[in-house]
Amino acid sequence: MPEKPTQDSVTTSAGVPANKFAEFIAKHHSTYQAIIWTVVVVSVVGGTISWLGGWLDVQDAGYWGAFLVNLVGSAAVVVPVPGLAAVCAAAAPDIGLNFGFLALTGAVGSTIGELTGYLAGYGSQGVMQKSRYYSSIRGWVVRRGGLALFILAVIPNPLFDIGGIAAGSLGYPISKFFLWVGLGKAIKFLVVAYACRQSISWLSDLV
Repeated sequence: MPEKPTQDSVTTSAGVPANKFAEFIAKHHSTYQAIIWTVVVVSVVGGTISWLGGWLDVQDAGYWGAFLVNLVGSAAVVVPVPGLAAVCAAAAPDIGLNFGFLALTGAVGSTIGELTGYLAGYGSQGVMQKSRYYSSIRGWVVRRGGLALFILAVIPNPLFDIGGIAAGSLGYPISKFFLWVGLGKAIKFLVVAYACRQSISWLSDLV
């Protein structure tokens, strides 16, 4: 027997998001596509140049650097900016930063950056949606809603971007998206930052 959707699960009609945001996107589709891809391209190019140039060194830039490096890394989706690892390195005792605040600023930046994936879900079929994992993760988001997004955000894995795109394609409420993703990332960043501060090698090695 098919599993019934939870109260927090996503409801769609013929697969089309039924909310005001989706209606706005439908009316301004070309503009929306141009904005999203501009953000992605700028993030990829700018993030890569900044990272290679050492301008996103969290150990030097502190809390602002933690926010920015994770914002750029999450927004670009494929940009090689290891935000979680950067926070881990900056959490070392000799750096002198508060690991809790460091983790939270990194989590906030990462959560905001994930908005590009969420918005991309309203667009045309992309690379992520052709992934063999997309159907399974999309189905999981349909059934479990915020719980699925929370688990994807709290566990270090390369599949969260697919979850964000799935949430956007389903019209999952953006306020709940930020809530569950932000909560998951906050827990993940706090655990990693604490482990790196305490030199818990087996845990910090995960990042």
